[in-house]
Amino acid sequence: MKKHTSSRIAAALGVVALSVVAIAGGTTAAVAAPAGYGNIDFSETGSLTVHKYLHQAAGGSTGDISAAPAPGDFTDPVEGVVFTVYPLLKNAAPLDLTVPATWDSLNSIVPGAACAAPAGYTRGTGIPMPATDADGLSTQSLALGVYQVCETFAPSNIVDRALPFILTVPMPHANGWVYDVHAYPKNGEGELVKSVTAQGSDTGMGATLDFPVTMTIPTQANPWTMFAISDLFDTRLAPVGTGVASVKVDGVALDAGYYTVSPVVGNKVTLSFTAAGLTWLNATPANSQAGKVIEVVFQAKVIAIGNGAIQNDAKFQNDPSSELTSNTVTTNWGSVEILKRASGTTGTTGRLQGAVFEVYNAVAPYATDCTKAVADVAAGPITIGAASTFTSTSAGVIAIPGLFVSDSVNPAVNAAKRCYVLKETAAPAGYVLPAAPYTGISVKAGQTVVADAFNADVTNTQQEVPELPLTGANGQLLLLSAGGAAALIAVGLVLVNRRRARVND
Repeated sequence: MKKHTSSRIAAALGVVALSVVAIAGGTTAAVAAPAGYGNIDFSETGSLTVHKYLHQAAGGSTGDISAAPAPGDFTDPVEGVVFTVYPLLKNAAPLDLTVPATWDSLNSIVPGAACAAPAGYTRGTGIPMPATDADGLSTQSLALGVYQVCETFAPSNIVDRALPFILTVPMPHANGWVYDVHAYPKNGEGELVKSVTAQGSDTGMGATLDFPVTMTIPTQANPWTMFAISDLFDTRLAPVGTGVASVKVDGVALDAGYYTVSPVVGNKVTLSFTAAGLTWLNATPANSQAGKVIEVVFQAKVIAIGNGAIQNDAKFQNDPSSELTSNTVTTNWGSVEILKRASGTTGTTGRLQGAVFEVYNAVAPYATDCTKAVADVAAGPITIGAASTFTSTSAGVIAIPGLFVSDSVNPAVNAAKRCYVLKETAAPAGYVLPAAPYTGISVKAGQTVVADAFNADVTNTQQEVPELPLTGANGQLLLLSAGGAAALIAVGLVLVNRRRARVND
């Protein structure tokens, strides 16, 4: 690529593209001279070099279209952004820069919205530039001509894409011509953070989950035309009401007229700013709302646990063609089955049907030894689905499906197990309630735990009843003794009678 040098002089002509090459105000960076004076050299080949940064603080350096910035002039380069350069066509032919009338029309060209061709023009085949590198730099060789340049891809954290701009190669600058053009389109960066509120005592399937989603309103060079935050709930979750519990900005409820919540479609809940909300975002001075924190609390209930790990994230859009994705939040769930049997039995024998239990949270839910767990009686028994009591089956199984174990945000983060306490409220017919009706159990994330090292069987002893007459061992001895005595008495009576008879004779 041929390089050109000349002295720096005042700008001669402004073109639409000049609006994107600098930040207003501030000191001027070291710049190169225009590439040439006099007539345009149509034998040349030019180029576009993009220097991609986040929005800079007011009063910073100003870019120059004729040279790269000096080290330290700009901060926060953006890597991975792709620009596409589209030749502008009139009547299906490229604009001819050898014709003075073409230059006369350039200043009135306005790039089309969303990278559409300007009114009265069409776009030629796009030329994708290389993705910007770690320094925010990308360069593409270009033939002389008129182009519309669009940002066609950006990383998900970029919420404010650069507007399309018009480029001529060469560009008029300081009474000369710059064939190797430098542009400085800026981006706004955003971060969408999703959380989950600590679950408290509502820990059974059917529980309500609150998912706060927060975002610092970013600086944006362009007026806001869209502001939407959505949550596509996992199919094991069902939105509660509209799916949005609250909307706040810097801790204060946002005017309800500034947003609307769309009807739930396919488990997706979307909060979108209305025209009034966009006006509020675009209030003067520009970016006066930037830096404020918006919080949207999405709300859903658990209707199934599946494999026990329920995950989802949130999305932000300020452009229909792109979206910013939050971190992923996980809530972990498990089930448990306990065996109910008669005391002293093992295996399949002695299993008892009809024992009734309640389930309580443990005072120390993440204790190492759940067998010593103490029930949080003050919070009351847990409701799971529509059930608050659980009865042992004919196989002696007390099945408790769907108990909260942990989440990816609150302590204990992603814990593998959680302690609960069973309370037996009614024993099977013929059995008595244990003197200590509470039994500590362990629920494991993603598992159904059946009487293992963590959970022993729950046993009952039989009721006491009046004793039957003794007819065994010792009773037989008593009967034999009684019979012997009777025989001796009978023999004595016979002897007495015989003696009397002899006397009488």
